[in-house]
Amino acid sequence: MSRYRASIVYDRILIVGCGRAGVAAAEELTRLGFQGEITLLGDETNAPYDRPAVSKRLLDGRARPCDVKMPIDTRTERTVRWALGRRAVHLDPATRTVGTDTGEAFEFDGLVIASGAHAAPPRDWPIGEPGIHTLYTVDDAWGLRQDLRWAEKVVIVGAGLTGCEAACTMRNLARQTVLVDSKPQVLTRAVGEMVGEMITEEVRHDGVQLRLGRRVASISRRRRRWLVTLSDGEEIETDIVVASAGERPETGFLAGTGLDLSDGVLCDESLRVLDTDGRVIEGVVAAGTVARWPNLRYSTRPQRIGQWIAALEQGRAAAHTLLALDEPVPPVTVLPRYWSEQFGLRIQVAGVMPPDADISVTHLRPGRRESIRAGALVSYYQNGRVVGLVGVNAMAPFNSLTRALLVNPDLVEPAVPTPAPMPMPASAPVAQRRRLYAVA
Repeated sequence: MSRYRASIVYDRILIVGCGRAGVAAAEELTRLGFQGEITLLGDETNAPYDRPAVSKRLLDGRARPCDVKMPIDTRTERTVRWALGRRAVHLDPATRTVGTDTGEAFEFDGLVIASGAHAAPPRDWPIGEPGIHTLYTVDDAWGLRQDLRWAEKVVIVGAGLTGCEAACTMRNLARQTVLVDSKPQVLTRAVGEMVGEMITEEVRHDGVQLRLGRRVASISRRRRRWLVTLSDGEEIETDIVVASAGERPETGFLAGTGLDLSDGVLCDESLRVLDTDGRVIEGVVAAGTVARWPNLRYSTRPQRIGQWIAALEQGRAAAHTLLALDEPVPPVTVLPRYWSEQFGLRIQVAGVMPPDADISVTHLRPGRRESIRAGALVSYYQNGRVVGLVGVNAMAPFNSLTRALLVNPDLVEPAVPTPAPMPMPASAPVAQRRRLYAVA
């Protein structure tokens, strides 16, 4: 028997979104003993899948869409009502129903908004035409995989995690690859400017043609190929263009409901959804990429986190909050963390990288010419507290420190040799000109 009394109050819980957050919420509701009806509503016809596989195994042919199905608790998979291939288009708070593009109306007593986000390429791009792809869903990846069979050259716009992983795959498939990004280095948001600069050299060394610090001005047809014109006037002919930059929270079905949708769905620290006046909406929580909430581990300012592990943890936490009704629940605090393998580098990230943080760099094999490939651990500090870690080919120390951070959010400087001041390169951005230490 669940320790919650929600099974008496809620007969029907509707979860909008079948991604990691939505499925995690369903699994946790089942584990907590909820006896009512749970419905998972999703706009994709595919069964829930591991989204990180979109830019990895699907593209290089190691897996097919059926091979990347998300592992789901067997009890949840058996008892949940699955409503796939239906896109939520309207929420009616008065009748507590969600309408779909199929004309159906799903009633609920409790609602979990886990609708995620969608790709948001520039509106004037000819998305959908042969050779023009986004890379966000399993269908996107599979469609791109089919086109790669005849393509010789690929232009990828966006040098974030997905874009760089896709570029690595293209090079492994012996395709000419051009990577375009407005930042002067790759992976700027994912690993920070300094580590991004070091990884950029590895990407270039692998044969990817980099066009950094530039934007795409236009895309047009040139015979059977595409012509990509950059902001500096350079023209690139290519067979395929992949848009991997830009996403928007999936909140269209919530328009006109009185919720704060300025950037996702605004929530309190426990993931209860708030209206534009800051009042809690009874029986409604949010989780995953769509949720904007104050992660009190770092700040009181509401923000969104789009990583896979964070979505899992938020989904579980949202289920607890929903079943607690109006009883006090602890704030949902998450340590953001993710990883990627590309260009011979295992990149791991935990926590945050504030622009005003102090930085220390530990080279695992100092003196080697390829220092980043030989292993490096970068720590970010605020007020003497470790708030972020980036490891490149540094699995053991990174994993050890991440476990320590999970246990102790107030972790101070790790036990490493006393760092000696290292001068900041003159070419470094102004935002990085802060205390930097190199540790052997």
